[in-house]
Amino acid sequence: MGGPEPRAGEGIAWLVAPGLALIAVTYGLARFGYGLFLPEMREAFGLSSSLLGAIGAGSYVAYCVAVVVSLLYTSRTGPRLMAVVAGAAAVVGTAAVAAAPAAWVLALGILVAGASTGLVSPPMAEAVARSIPDGLQDRANALINSGTGVGVALSGPAALLLSGQWRIAWAAFALVGLAVLAWNAAAMPRKAVAVRDEDESGGHYKEPGGAAGGSGGMRPSLSYLAGVRVRPYSVPLFTAAFGLGFASAAYWTFSRDLVVQAGGLGQVGSTLFWTVIGISGLAGGAAGDLVERFGLAAVLRAALVSMAGSMALLASAPGVLPSAYASAALFGSTYILLTGVILVWSVGVFWERPSVGLGAGFLLIALGQAVGSPAAGALAGATSPTVAFFSFAGAAVLTALVRPRRDPQGRDA
Repeated sequence: MGGPEPRAGEGIAWLVAPGLALIAVTYGLARFGYGLFLPEMREAFGLSSSLLGAIGAGSYVAYCVAVVVSLLYTSRTGPRLMAVVAGAAAVVGTAAVAAAPAAWVLALGILVAGASTGLVSPPMAEAVARSIPDGLQDRANALINSGTGVGVALSGPAALLLSGQWRIAWAAFALVGLAVLAWNAAAMPRKAVAVRDEDESGGHYKEPGGAAGGSGGMRPSLSYLAGVRVRPYSVPLFTAAFGLGFASAAYWTFSRDLVVQAGGLGQVGSTLFWTVIGISGLAGGAAGDLVERFGLAAVLRAALVSMAGSMALLASAPGVLPSAYASAALFGSTYILLTGVILVWSVGVFWERPSVGLGAGFLLIALGQAVGSPAAGALAGATSPTVAFFSFAGAAVLTALVRPRRDPQGRDA
């Protein structure tokens, strides 16, 4: 059996560190870097708000396709191969953006970069489930997930150092991605032995293919993916995930553009605004601990209302630095926290198929963003960015009305 054995005696850093770095590259740089450099790309290619929103939506659609592919093959090949494929997609996508001679190449690069995030999520969840002891899994998943904030935080200083040179910045993202890809190729477990050796009925935890630790084939993989049936108690999870994605799309795609176009912030001020989003996102690493202490429903609702507040605050005063930065801090911390809550919730609902559960939850987030990004662009073009942000804040509040339910085993569902 290839790959490293679980290293329970070594804590979780051996897996969390490279996993967090890969999430930082795929989500924080390759996917959300588009919003940071959107004003420069708008100017370079003469793009409208509607077209910019459509390009952003393409990234989320690519995620939706990629996550299904990753779900099928993660259960078949183990976490390492799909983690490497995800890193490779991030490198290719960011390199294509850096070299884009025309808008269609830019859109293609953003699409491939977006696909990297769909490819990376299932192998990360599978690696944690098979290599980290039960009591540490929620914390490990939440810490890895906070890599998005790390990537966003790092992209801001890169934009400042390379002011006006967005192509060089994206080339640098590609080089960083290449190094992180190599790290994960060395560190990720291939087919680690499961730490959880019993399922709910008392039997041994097994690979979907049959024998414990077996690699299976395409038929077992399809059966594994089929485990994401819509159980009655999973409907609130999927509803909340879609609502989170839809509501957050306006901020990720157009927030920096808003503070530049409507708020009049310059290169430095608007880039620092983006950096604050990322740094604040590091607080999202506490999602697992907060859910354990206060309960999933309380954390979910408080974070959604706070995210809505961040959007309304930015819409009200995009050019007032204290308000803009406060909005960035509130959005960054609550968005990453919310994705961590969806992660913990998904793995809890689909506890017997962790990679599939996480993929399902994050797929609904991406579907929401795929719908929300062009909708925000169209609404901003037809009315104003301020109206669009207030409207999407309302969508976040509506999502907070979702009531998590308990599944037959007593888990939050």
